Amino acid sequence: MLPRKSKGLQKIQIARVEKVSDLLVTFSKRRCGLSTTARKLSILCGVEIDIILFSGGINVFSFGHPLVENLFNFILFQQMEFKSF
Repeated sequence: MLPRKSKGLQKIQIARVEKVSDLLVTFSKRRCGLSTTARKLSILCGVEIDIILFSGGINVFSFGHPLVENLFNFILFQQMEFKSF
């Protein structure tokens, strides 16, 4: 029998990432993965989807299918409707 090259699936301790550069890289990778998943979901299911992400700093990232502006218009319209009551 050949020796295993990896240890396989193991439990890891979940902890906050302390190093700022590692934190930014992790956020960037997860942001890309989230937008990819959202794009696939919108295409496969035929739904409109909007995602707004706030990074730890000032940056704001958005993804929308078909347009992010649809979400903003919906929110503004709902607020105008609510204020009119």
